[in-house]
Amino acid sequence: MRSFDSWLRVLALAVALSVAHPVCATPIMIVGPALEDAFEGSDVVPGLKQLLGGEYAAFRRNFDESAVPVPLKDGGLLLDGWRLGFPAHHAAAVLVYPDGALHAAYYNAEDRAVRYFSTTGELQHRVLLVWARRFDLPPVHLRSTSGSPEEGA
Repeated sequence: MRSFDSWLRVLALAVALSVAHPVCATPIMIVGPALEDAFEGSDVVPGLKQLLGGEYAAFRRNFDESAVPVPLKDGGLLLDGWRLGFPAHHAAAVLVYPDGALHAAYYNAEDRAVRYFSTTGELQHRVLLVWARRFDLPPVHLRSTSGSPEEGA
C-alpha cells in the first residue's frame, strides 16, 4: 500500500509539472495605457488627429497595446504602441513635449516605410529615428510629413 501512495504522489507531481511546463504557460506582459488613457485630459489626442489628418486611423490602429510611457532627458514623453500580436509589423510612437510640440511616427510592414509627423517642422525627430531602427529599413523608406496643428484648421 505504501508503494501505491508513493506512486500516486509521483504521478500527481508529474501531472502538475506537465501542466506548469513553460510551453503551456501564458507569458505575463506588462502593458501600458491605451493612447487615449495615457493622455486623458490633455490636448494630445486632438492634436494628433489634427496633425495626422486622414492618416490618424492608420496610426491609431497600431496602438492596441503600448509600453509604459518613457520620460526623456529633454523633457519629452515617449509612448510606443503596437497592434495586438504584431509588434514588429505594425507599430506607432508619439513624443509629447511640455510646450505642446508633437512628433509621431507609425510603421506598417505592408508599406515597408515609416511615416513621420511633427508640429515643429522637424523632418524626423532623433528619438523616432532610434525607435524606427527595429524595423531594419533602408533610409530611402522613411517618409516625413510636418506641419503645425494650426495648418489643418
